[in-house]
Amino acid sequence: MKKYVQNERGLTLIELLATIVIGAIVIGLATSVFVSAAKQNKTTYEHNALRQEANLIITKLRQIHQEPDSNEGPYSYSLCYESNEKIYLDTTLTNSLGNENYKFKNVEFINAIENPDSYKTIDSTNDCINSVDIYSPLLVKFTLVNEHGQEFNMNTAIARITPLDEVIREWEENEEENQVEAPNPGEPPMEEVVFEDIANDNFNQYINIDKPQHCPWKDINKSFKLNSSLDFKPNNGSKCRGAETFLKSLYLNGLVVTSGESLTIKESFFNDGKTELKENSTLNVLSNARLSGDLDIKDGASLIAGNRLQVQRTTLETNADIYVGDSAKFTSDLTLKDKTELYVENNLFAQKTTVGNGARIIVGNSAIFEKPITLNNGSICVEGNVSFGFKPEPTVVQADSCANPSKNSITVVKKL
Repeated sequence: MKKYVQNERGLTLIELLATIVIGAIVIGLATSVFVSAAKQNKTTYEHNALRQEANLIITKLRQIHQEPDSNEGPYSYSLCYESNEKIYLDTTLTNSLGNENYKFKNVEFINAIENPDSYKTIDSTNDCINSVDIYSPLLVKFTLVNEHGQEFNMNTAIARITPLDEVIREWEENEEENQVEAPNPGEPPMEEVVFEDIANDNFNQYINIDKPQHCPWKDINKSFKLNSSLDFKPNNGSKCRGAETFLKSLYLNGLVVTSGESLTIKESFFNDGKTELKENSTLNVLSNARLSGDLDIKDGASLIAGNRLQVQRTTLETNADIYVGDSAKFTSDLTLKDKTELYVENNLFAQKTTVGNGARIIVGNSAIFEKPITLNNGSICVEGNVSFGFKPEPTVVQADSCANPSKNSITVVKKL
């Protein structure tokens, strides 16, 4: 008979210790990964909060700077940067700008009045602009710092607004021009929304530059035509400063605005090549901008067109934005990636449109979308009529304002 002997021996002390050590290592690694992920999430959250606070500050400044006049007289406000690294909206230092947990450094404000010799500026602590001219652009540059020392750089410009009496005068003139014979009973009035293409300027009056050296446009009262591309580095050669570089009008065959820099054009801008705004840069055109090539706006960069904007393929990277004071026409694909914004005061004309997560398009009047729209948790709000040149049409919902538009649908503001 065969005997089967089983090994009933338990764990030895060495095996037990090895098991405990291996378990401790695994738990330690898991804990380390968990703690590291938690710290990373906290850092990301704090940085996003910092970025959001900076954007809220610019939004508030834009609202204040574009406040219309009242019957009591022209509107104005003050800006002060104090030794406590806070910015105030009054000279009595009672109305602080931004959350009290944040501080400002590298602050620079320029209120760009027509005459450069009379620019109102802030570039150090204990300095104020006592009466900001709201009819001139305000250039804003600062670094926002939270209580943990994290920083976010902001460099943008707030376009001037049209005086109220001019708006009323233009409205009355347009009313007189548009008075036509009343339609037949039962025939609804038809309003045609048309974008007036931006025509060529008189380029013969521009100063021709074959190859730019340092800062050739020191005379800001003249227009320039460069028959090649421009890599805008205003500090090259210390000939001019980025935030104080103003041209009358400019024609190019390509433009790159360096990270963190700002280029302001007092009248019109024409670019027959590609336009690239690198991280945290600003292109501020106070009148019309016609971009015949592609437009790429990198992280945190801004394009401001005080009047009309006409452009081809356009891509906005994270936290980039476009502001248009009148109407905008995009003749090719329009792509807004996550957390970007396009704000058009009047009418929008667009082709294929993609709106990313947290991105939004706001239109102050009518919008015409000729090709399909993709909404990836983004939003589009139109304060007038909206029309589509494709089928099936996207979902349209109504709201009282664009304050909180619906995601993944087109919001149309109800007319009173």
